[in-house]
Amino acid sequence: MLDEQIVVPPESLQETDEYHLILEYKAGEQWGATRAPQANRFIFSHDVSNGEMRALEMFVASLDEFQPDLVVLSGLHMMEGQGRQMWEQRLKEAVAAISDVRNAVPVHLELASMTDKDYMNSIMQEQVMPIVTSIGLNEQELLFLSQAGTGPHAELASWGGIPDVGRVSDILLWVLEQHGRSDPESEADLTRIHFHTLAYHVLATVDGHWANQVAAVAAGARVASIQACGLQSIDASKVVLRAPLEFHSSHGEPREKLSLNPTEPVTVWHRGNVTFHLAPVLVCKQPLRTVGLGDAISAEGLVYSEIRPQLPFFPIICKYFTNKSDTILLKYSIGLKIKYSFS
Repeated sequence: MLDEQIVVPPESLQETDEYHLILEYKAGEQWGATRAPQANRFIFSHDVSNGEMRALEMFVASLDEFQPDLVVLSGLHMMEGQGRQMWEQRLKEAVAAISDVRNAVPVHLELASMTDKDYMNSIMQEQVMPIVTSIGLNEQELLFLSQAGTGPHAELASWGGIPDVGRVSDILLWVLEQHGRSDPESEADLTRIHFHTLAYHVLATVDGHWANQVAAVAAGARVASIQACGLQSIDASKVVLRAPLEFHSSHGEPREKLSLNPTEPVTVWHRGNVTFHLAPVLVCKQPLRTVGLGDAISAEGLVYSEIRPQLPFFPIICKYFTNKSDTILLKYSIGLKIKYSFS
């Protein structure tokens, strides 16, 4: 079932099968006598090895042989239900393992839904977040992160619709200031956050560390549309624009009023030494697939990103999200171990 380019260390294979089942359904769908009042998912999991992150040390040990240009981590949320004693110890071991990744290799952490504020605080303040280079998360995870750390707008119980861009911007800036390297003297490695919600995406980066982020955030928005609709390219008849046409760079003062420009769909603003890139999403009217969408968005954004100081690089052909979806631009990017094919 796995792509031939994916290598699984034999030591990480399990003797018995484990289960992680996701049932995805839309509003109005019926199962037996039950009809869904709204679109949602039902998740059933008996995934002991991932819940204990058993493969982490084996994965890190294999990096010397594989020599990756980028490391992507996920699954920390699955430890939340294992109990405090277990996750406290395992997080310390995870930090030690991640710290063994050579400094030249950026590490991206993909977050997922959590409910334990102490666990989130351990990830954010004491353990993992300061030693990764980049994180990806959605609106629920961003707000919970702020609530756990008593950050901006922590008083909100929920977003109540499309998240306000100014509030999102405030929280992203707070994360990079408190737990990242917005201060040049900080020892933290975090310099990039890829935020995604249904209607728009925002990439926030500390100046001087990343490049090509206009293309990166646009590529993530584009893959959200085509994957949700199950298409190879965007079909204008099957998508709708739900992003706010006007918004502010912050919920408080000082703040800048911004608006979407159809000819340059990525909006850029600055707060201190942090740059924000916002791309609207063409939302699929009848989504067929949303499981794993956040992973796809972050992965696409990383492929189009450049990190500084730059490693030896070579030209690759990138397809860029513009008014003409078939526009081909020649870009320079870090040499990722990925094969590219274009139809």
